Amino acid sequence: MRKPIHIISAIMLLPFVTPFSCSLTASSIPYDISPLAGLRQVSKDTPTPPTTTEARVKMDLCGPEGIGKEDGMADEDQCPPNTRVCLTLLNHKPSASDPDRVTAVIPIWPIDIPDENVYTTPMGKKGEEGLKVYVQGADYAGVQQHLNLTLICSQSDTALNPTFVSYTAGLVSLEWATPDACPRSADSPTIPSGGSSGSNGMGFWGFVKFIFWLIIIGLILYFAIGIFYNHQQYSAKGWDLIPHRDFWREVPVLLQDLFSHLFAGLRGSSGGRGGYNSLG
Repeated sequence: MRKPIHIISAIMLLPFVTPFSCSLTASSIPYDISPLAGLRQVSKDTPTPPTTTEARVKMDLCGPEGIGKEDGMADEDQCPPNTRVCLTLLNHKPSASDPDRVTAVIPIWPIDIPDENVYTTPMGKKGEEGLKVYVQGADYAGVQQHLNLTLICSQSDTALNPTFVSYTAGLVSLEWATPDACPRSADSPTIPSGGSSGSNGMGFWGFVKFIFWLIIIGLILYFAIGIFYNHQQYSAKGWDLIPHRDFWREVPVLLQDLFSHLFAGLRGSSGGRGGYNSLG
């Protein structure tokens, strides 16, 4: 029976995206911006007579599913699912039949943006001034979108939302003064080893988790596509649906033999050290 080896090989080459973590290290300086999680919204009005143009940003920096949907609003007027930061442009004209018209919905930072497209840079010699988060985001109408989020370390500011600075040529600039932008002190809890580290990579345990989930996803896709292929190509049923069926039948025996040899080798090597015979 022919096997879909080429299909499985292609699947294993699919990119794996690691999620952005709000517990991170930038240039060896630890930060924890997870208190900034949750839906945040900020907007800026620009007079465009006879109307007013509003640029509105919604974001959830740490949520695993992005900002979610808003009840009572048409899907076409909302940010796509799984968007971390989204910009909506609205046109306000009180005298019009539709006084609040959505003119553009722009996903700036989808959650599946690769980790290498997210740059975290500490501000100040020891990060005491805060943290910059720069994102090379999604493409919208032929223009790549970018986010420049400046998190300013300030023990006195308690703003619940950032400040909208500008949106120009696909670049959204936001500022947020908050104590949560300050680096962690030496006595703060240890950063999880698998946390996102911006330009410093994902760390050893992050790499282990990446390999583990890559194998799991690869196996799931391998069996799913193999079963579908065998059913469609050969009208297989039952155990014949399993790709490389004979190999998987032998796996338990192979594992048993492997462990038997290992244990036998360990017992033999430990027994060999127990005696000593003098020569000569």
